[in-house]
Amino acid sequence: MYQTYQETTQGRVNEPPKTITKKDLLYLQDALSWELLACKKANHFAEECQDPKLKKCLVEIGKRHQQNYQVLLNHVQPQFAQQQYNQFSQI
Repeated sequence: MYQTYQETTQGRVNEPPKTITKKDLLYLQDALSWELLACKKANHFAEECQDPKLKKCLVEIGKRHQQNYQVLLNHVQPQFAQQQYNQFSQI
C-alpha cells in the first residue's frame, strides 16, 4: 500500500507521489498560502526599504519564496487535473 520513493543525498524526494491524499492536498494548499504570503511580504518590504543591501536581500528572499511556490504548484496541478477528470467521469 505504501510507495517508496528514491531520495537524493539531501533527503529530498525526486518525484511527487502518483496519488496525493486529501490530507496531503490540504497541507499543500496551506504551504502554497504560506509561500505566497512570504513572497508578497518580502517584495513589499523590499519596495519600502531605503538600504540597497537590505533591499537586494529582501528581493532575493521574495524570489526564493516564489520559486518554492512554483515548485509546490507544479506538484499539485497534475493532481487537481486528475481529480477534475475523475469527478466529470463519474457524472
